[in-house]
Amino acid sequence: MKHKTHLLLLTTLLLTSTLYSQISDEKIMGAAGKIAHDYFRVSPFNKDFSTFVSRLMNDPSVQQSTIRRKTDTTLFFLEGIYSTHKPFFFRPDKVKIILSERETEGDSINPAQPFFLYQIVGYAPPGKEGKTDVQDEYEKLVRQYKRAFDMNHPRELKDGDTLSGEIRDFYFENVSFPVMTLAWSTNEINGNVLAITIRFFVYDNRAFLPIAAYRF
Repeated sequence: MKHKTHLLLLTTLLLTSTLYSQISDEKIMGAAGKIAHDYFRVSPFNKDFSTFVSRLMNDPSVQQSTIRRKTDTTLFFLEGIYSTHKPFFFRPDKVKIILSERETEGDSINPAQPFFLYQIVGYAPPGKEGKTDVQDEYEKLVRQYKRAFDMNHPRELKDGDTLSGEIRDFYFENVSFPVMTLAWSTNEINGNVLAITIRFFVYDNRAFLPIAAYRF
């Protein structure tokens, strides 16, 4: 009887952990997919990664593009300016798209792993009105997405005692890095800027987020 009770408890744990993992996977990928769909012209999450990169590289609306292919000594990098895609509430002077391959920090136990940073940047007109535009849209985005994540951490940017922007990282409990980062800033060099960044790994030609849910 005692053996059967232990077996029942183990089975329950297995079923519960599997269900929890599935719910976590769906929640995390659902949020990342919505962000990619709403603001990026091409999403990495609903197709093979090679197809995603090909569409991005050959997108006729991407102008002034810079592409560095991956080699033995360099990681992949793409940057361009959208000629027509303007997903923000304000009317930007310029919208930039960036896909940049990076590496995690390795140590003696875990080797460095490549991941991708996918970013869209809107440049508002200069001046006070442009600053208000990027700050207001940033706050709208925070309100829109904060409930989709388990936690978020803001960091103020300051020029002396003056607030010049904010960076906010959005996390899930079961993902080891911020899935999304929102940021706005204003300065003399870059002007008034709003940026949305998502991060993902690529495995078996698919974009994914590593999930460390309870697995027995």
